[in-house]
Amino acid sequence: MRTAIMILTCTASVLVAAPVPAGPTDAELKEKALKLNKDASDESSANAKLKELNKDKANTPRLVRVAEKVVKDAKSGEKPFRFYAALVLAKAASYAKEHDAAETFYQYSTDNAIRDLKSGKYIVLAGVSQIDYYLSRKQYAKAIRTCERLLDEDYDDVKNQAIFILEKKLRAMARDGSGDAALDELANLMKRSRNPSVLLMSLKGGIQREAGKFSDAVDTYKDALEKLQADENIPEEAKKIFGSSLRYSLSGVYTEMNKVDDAVGELEKLMEMNPENPTFKNDLGFVLADNDRNLDRAEKLVREAVKMDLELNKKAAEEGKLDPELAKKANPAYVDSLGWVLYKQKKYDEAIKHLLESAGADDEEGDHIEIWDHVGDCYLALGKKKEALESFQRALRSDDVTKKDAERRRKVTEKMNKLKRELK
Repeated sequence: MRTAIMILTCTASVLVAAPVPAGPTDAELKEKALKLNKDASDESSANAKLKELNKDKANTPRLVRVAEKVVKDAKSGEKPFRFYAALVLAKAASYAKEHDAAETFYQYSTDNAIRDLKSGKYIVLAGVSQIDYYLSRKQYAKAIRTCERLLDEDYDDVKNQAIFILEKKLRAMARDGSGDAALDELANLMKRSRNPSVLLMSLKGGIQREAGKFSDAVDTYKDALEKLQADENIPEEAKKIFGSSLRYSLSGVYTEMNKVDDAVGELEKLMEMNPENPTFKNDLGFVLADNDRNLDRAEKLVREAVKMDLELNKKAAEEGKLDPELAKKANPAYVDSLGWVLYKQKKYDEAIKHLLESAGADDEEGDHIEIWDHVGDCYLALGKKKEALESFQRALRSDDVTKKDAERRRKVTEKMNKLKRELK
């Protein structure tokens, strides 16, 4: 709701509230939504319209609700929205946290691709987006059913993505408490393959990690790395890319196991292999800081990651691949890392600026339980208990992204409840 503008009238010496400009009517929002059928006709134009809707935080929640009503009121067999328009509305609704509308339009898009368009390309575009949406909402049963639905489709585009769709299905099973069943299904697939590919071995490691079988995951990733290096049929550049992916997963498992030296070792190798990639610098800096190790080096690494990220953004903007305004903002995760390093160095005033910048990022990446937890901790260190409480409450409104977030949620809840008692 917009704040009324107060105008000081000199002659009367009184404050007069100007009328609040009326927002668009439902009819106008309906017209705008239906216009997407023309304006979002391919992937490029759809992405452009999605950016516009995501920026219009005041009106997009209403727009997607109005659009959902159009679908609900449509007669049997009517398709009020074309494929890309519906997919844009699904993603815009998800971003706006209008989850009923988001589910309606994801389902609409996938049904349209399968039943009407009969296009493998569109099935993958809509179906995989729908699966990712369910995973983000921890609606694992729905994610599994959607994966199975896609895997039943006999299109080349779907078959080419089958291993990645299967991965999402098995990860959903593991997250839903059926890790052993997921591993059994994968084991049967690997038996039929006789000589399991490195890709399948990587998938196995990922499922073991999801299921909490960390030691098994470490062994699997190491075996996959050995198999990768021994395969003379794989080009060296492909080995580097896939090997980096395996090592990165391995570093993550070591971090979850609190094997800091091993995690650091893998990240050091990744930095050496990929000096142009800021992710590994950032992650190494964060792991060091999070474990109170070599904070000066941690700060140096993270600052280098932020600088490299901005340079890559600038280049992408010059090539027309990234919005120039977005290019001015570093990855929120990197900015959070910098704030966390400064917090660990007890530079709280400087730390809070970076942490708030990260938490206030325009995209969803900034809206993360870990980032808001860091903001809360820094406010506590500054003696600002009210702001800390608000930050912890904001953290708990964020969705879990990783398995570690569940444990973080428990700790944040404890800090929040303690603060509430202190502030009474």
